Order: sequence, then C-alpha cells, then structure tokens
Amino acid sequence: MKLSNVKGTRDFSPKDMVVREKIIDTAKEVFRRYGFLPLDTPALEYMEVLNAKGGGGEDVQNETYNFKDKSGREIGLRYDLTVPTARFLAMNPNLPLPVKRYQSGRCWRYGEIKKGRYREFYQFDADIFGAKSMLADAEIIAASLRVYKELGIKVTMRINNRKILSALARYADVKDEDELFRAIDKLDKIGFKGVEKELGDRGIKEIRKVIDFMKTDDLKKAEELVDEGGKEGFAELEELANYLTSMGVRNFVLDLSLARGMDYYTGPVFEASCDGINVSVGGGGRYDKLIGLLSGRDIAATGFSLGIEPMFELMKGKVVTTPDIFVANVGADKKVIKIAKMLREQKKVVQIGLMGRSLKKQLNYANRIGVPKVYIVGKKESGIVTIRDMKTGKEKKVKL
Repeated sequence: MKLSNVKGTRDFSPKDMVVREKIIDTAKEVFRRYGFLPLDTPALEYMEVLNAKGGGGEDVQNETYNFKDKSGREIGLRYDLTVPTARFLAMNPNLPLPVKRYQSGRCWRYGEIKKGRYREFYQFDADIFGAKSMLADAEIIAASLRVYKELGIKVTMRINNRKILSALARYADVKDEDELFRAIDKLDKIGFKGVEKELGDRGIKEIRKVIDFMKTDDLKKAEELVDEGGKEGFAELEELANYLTSMGVRNFVLDLSLARGMDYYTGPVFEASCDGINVSVGGGGRYDKLIGLLSGRDIAATGFSLGIEPMFELMKGKVVTTPDIFVANVGADKKVIKIAKMLREQKKVVQIGLMGRSLKKQLNYANRIGVPKVYIVGKKESGIVTIRDMKTGKEKKVKL
C-alpha cells in the first residue's frame, strides 16, 4: 500500500497543532470576553441548504463536495460555517436576540490547490444575529482585531459596503452586479490590470468608471457619483467608523476596492490584511438576508472569519511547543511521580521519563525536543533533585 494524504488535505504534527491551538484558544478567550458563546453544527448539510439562492455564490457552490446518501438524498460537506449557522437560526426562531456565537471547525471546497489554499481547511467564525445597528459590526471588528493583537500579528482592517458596490454597478450600467463583485474580488490576486481584463471578459463596458471609482481616496467625491442606495452605504460606513473610533480602534481604512467573494453580503464588508506583506488573514461582513432565504424571516446578521491557515503560517516558530521541564527517571518512579505532580500543580508543562532509558539517553532526548530544564531524580539521593540547564549545561542540587 502506498500511503499518502487525500489531495488537498494535510496532517499536522504535535508541534504544528500547538500553534494552531494557540490561535483557536486565543480567539475563543477574546470572543468570550465580548460576550460570545460557542455553537457547533454538522459537517454535512443538505445540498438544498448549501445551494440556497444568494448563499455562497456560483463559484463556491461549484466547489462543494457533494454526494447522494443511501436513501438518494443530496448531501454536501459545508464550505463555510456561516450557511450552517444561518440554517440553525432559521430552525430555532424562538432564540432570544441578539445571538452572539463563535464556532471553529473544518470546512471543504474542491478548488484549485496552491500555496495557502487547501481543499480541507479550518475556520473560526464569530457572528451577531438580530442587531441591525452598525455597533454590532464595530464590535465584531474590534474583537477580531483584539485577537490579532494578542497573537502579535499586525493587521489593518479594510472596510467597504456592498450597498456602495451595488450603486457602482448601477452607475456603470452593469446588468448583473454579482459579475462585477466577482471581478473586483480578484483585485488582490491579479491587480487592477487583471481586473480590467476580467471586467471586459464578463461583458462589462464602462470599465474606466469602475476602475476610477475603486481607486479614489476622495470618499465625498465618490458619494456624489452614486444614487440613494449608495449614499446609504456611505452613511453606514461613516457610522461604523465613528463607533470604531469610540472603541479606540485605529488600524482600519475605508477602501472602495474591497468586495469580498460571497454573494450573501448585504452591507459593510471587511477584511484584515497583514501589514507589510499584504496577506489576508480574515474577513467578513453583514448578511441580513441569508437566514430569510432559508426560513422566510429575515434576521439581521454580521460576522467575521479568522484566516486560520495564513495565521498559522505567520506564527510558525513563534509559539513555544516544548515542555517546561523534563523529569529524568533513573530508577525512581515514585519520586518522579511526586515531583511531576508538584510541578504540574504549579501549572508547569512537565514530561517524565517513561522508557527506562539511561540518564545519557534521557538527556539526549530532552535536548532533541528542546526542553530548557531537566530535573534528574535518582534512587540514592533521598530528598535531593539535580536541576540541569540544558542551554549552559550547568547543574545545581536542590532539596525536594
């Protein structure tokens, strides 16, 4: 048998998982501080739910893993955590609003495999349901930025509004606004020249109007070009910016070129870009119509998804993945157990010798896994522990 991973999937070693769990644990702790509670949904959904009109969009739906179960039902693997949560809200209409939830889990998309993009990937989402105010969007953004700060990842949050982009479509006489959104969403990958070509390929004629609008830094001038729907979007941006400023958030910019790829967005959209390397490490936005697609009852919703995969790549090597202490066991099992218990009660991360090796081999093992200190416990020296600094090689004896 030739062993290999399924294409587009990966194993994560214990060293990798320590980094990934650091990201997830930090995110959970931060969002709990902001009053969010955990929620979980199945990996499997009916395709009718995943393909709901106005959901993920045609490109995402084409990448959905799907099959028929033994009863002939059309089943799919979730491609994100948002649509299943919208289904949960639609099925539970009596929940007290607002609902503030976070969720982490695996998702799947059968797309092109390239650096930073896999077919199985991990997401961490946080959402607020039932609040129409831009204050909810501001709180989602502020909490997300707090996660990046506590992980030491410097980012800038780019913010736009789908109502402005819809107004841009009308201003440029674009018949299918989704075509415009999908072209603009590729800007980070293909640049403005590539977007111009993409717009032309999609049959959009007023390309210059679109590009000039996206490039403008003069928001007042841009607002004068759009209709009332677009002006509503600009008013929401201003309100959102004021809330963020009141919260002490400074690392955000208003960016008229930001689109976000999902069709379900209806208002503000936001994306966190890592400073200096222009890598997206998360994004989200407002999607007030998605739950209504599934239940017939609209519920205001806004959320953010942390980019676990790019964050993992940025944090490799920056998280301690070794125990604090290795307790070498030279034929003194009971003493080793007692010392390890004492240290663990002090919240130290402790590993003990389990394999009956010689002291030399245990020290070699401790050196290989990078443990900074080894506590040496032998049969003869009752009540004495030798502490060895693995970096300097110096030892000292201490009373138990």
